[in-house]
Amino acid sequence: MSTPVTDVVVTGLGATTPLGRDVASTWDALLAGRSGVSRITDDWIKEYPAQLVARLAVDPAEQIDRVRARRLDRSQQVAVIAAEEAWRDSGAGDSGVAAERIAVVVGTGIGGALTLLGQDDVLEEKGPKRVSPSPSRC
Repeated sequence: MSTPVTDVVVTGLGATTPLGRDVASTWDALLAGRSGVSRITDDWIKEYPAQLVARLAVDPAEQIDRVRARRLDRSQQVAVIAAEEAWRDSGAGDSGVAAERIAVVVGTGIGGALTLLGQDDVLEEKGPKRVSPSPSRC
């Protein structure tokens, strides 16, 4: 016996950007003409020709609990924050849908760079047996 499958698309917006912690604050900043780009003032940057940065307005560690954050790469933390906002924005947040039935798909060309670099250091210093099999561990 086959089970009928119904495709469902729930649309919502979520963001955490250099302009704001969420969609509303990002949109307000855009309309006000503010830029999320600033000059890096750290001492180490003085030797580099490029000194501009667009840092997140709010550190993900301020928006996600510590235990959960430890298990995620920074890019994953940002994606989770935006996905949770999108779910709330969709109006389905109180729908009673089991968490196991919810999915978010995110594509990135360089996400997880901190994990990649950290695990490369482990490989070089301690060998391949010490590299974590978990893609989100540094």
